[in-house]
Amino acid sequence: MPKLKRFRNPQKSAPQPQCDAPLTQAPTHSVPVMNLEILSTPSDSAQAPEVPTINVPLSHVSTSEVPQEDETTRLHVGRESTQCWTVEAIDSKDTVKKIKVKVRGVNSLPRELCIIVDFDDQGQAIGEAQALLAGFLGTLAADCKLFPMDYDRWSGPSGVPKAYFDDCFETILKPRFYFKINEASAKRYCKMSMGRKWAANRQSLWNEFNDPTKTRDEIIRNVPICIDKDQWARFVHYRKKPSTLELCKRNKEIRSKQVIPHTGGSKANPRRRNELLLETGKVPSRGKLYIETHKRKDGSFVNDAAKTIVEQIEVGLTQSIVDESEVSPQDVVGRVLGPEHSGRVRCIGLGVVPSNTFRNTRLRVSSLSSSSSGVAFPSLNQWQEKYNNLESTFKAYMIMKEGRIPEELASYFTPETHPNDASSVPNTPLDARGSFGASNP
Repeated sequence: MPKLKRFRNPQKSAPQPQCDAPLTQAPTHSVPVMNLEILSTPSDSAQAPEVPTINVPLSHVSTSEVPQEDETTRLHVGRESTQCWTVEAIDSKDTVKKIKVKVRGVNSLPRELCIIVDFDDQGQAIGEAQALLAGFLGTLAADCKLFPMDYDRWSGPSGVPKAYFDDCFETILKPRFYFKINEASAKRYCKMSMGRKWAANRQSLWNEFNDPTKTRDEIIRNVPICIDKDQWARFVHYRKKPSTLELCKRNKEIRSKQVIPHTGGSKANPRRRNELLLETGKVPSRGKLYIETHKRKDGSFVNDAAKTIVEQIEVGLTQSIVDESEVSPQDVVGRVLGPEHSGRVRCIGLGVVPSNTFRNTRLRVSSLSSSSSGVAFPSLNQWQEKYNNLESTFKAYMIMKEGRIPEELASYFTPETHPNDASSVPNTPLDARGSFGASNP
């Protein structure tokens, strides 16, 4: 029987790469040791030098049994990144060292070595470890053995079962990454990031293999490399359903209204925010982040609409008398662009929602709205509330570290409180954040 010639949409597709090894295979206990060096951080625009590595196939599943696949089943991936990320890693003896590693090199790290992932005050991953984690999550999301592509959506009743991600987090992510945040927050962040990548991978496959000149059966027979044929058939049926076609049409209309592109590239805003903090020593405002991501390298704007908005933001920053580094619905971005939509906050990051981000600014917003002049003036009650919160946080920190309030500091606190009674201390952000590395005890 002659070999089936695979076709792709000639107007959308690029040459489909071939895999040299299956995506998953039985684990091995002999792990090649990488050259762990203390190196400077490479820039995002320049390609980092190559580090000698051993060509080891990916092994996403650490302990579960996965049958070996024949050579005809290959991974469908895009262009492989040549960027090496400089990250910190911690071993079983709590020794922290800097290493350079690629996304595909995560699986070849020694078993006792975990990559440290830092998080900011909004629960967003930062640093080069964020980029490495994002790339690794992308390889997992594209593995149709871990996360089948024939479900209607990532979450929900008709989505990918929650147990699939839970197993992936426990057996793949936790042994390889040391999340410096509580486990629930780390798990939520990884799930949301992976969900976006799972959806993007499905859309990329459809853009490449959907051909309007072919029939449904012809598209079904043209199975992409490394995709299960039954999954592909169900996915094609899903894409051809009238409800899906109507949803695609509506999404296309919504996207057509988004006329202001950004220049941020693939770098996440939390990572950019952290870099600006390290460069300037000041927490950048949302307005500063918006300006940074809507200008080209030569200083020009992406279009006239972006120029108009940036000019308004710059004027607002010069005239503002409030702390713009505090994320608020009344900061310069909120005043210029209007209220946030449900489920996201501009310029902050993945999964950040107004109900959590703005919870500490509701009192200030209320006082601002009642002001006849419309100018943001901090009230005495606001300063008193900030002082009380700072006092409570400091007391909680001292009790956590020392077990009591030192006598020389006791006079700074009100006599009604009992320093030795830890249960009397109100909940603070320190309590909610949890201990570092909670997901990797």
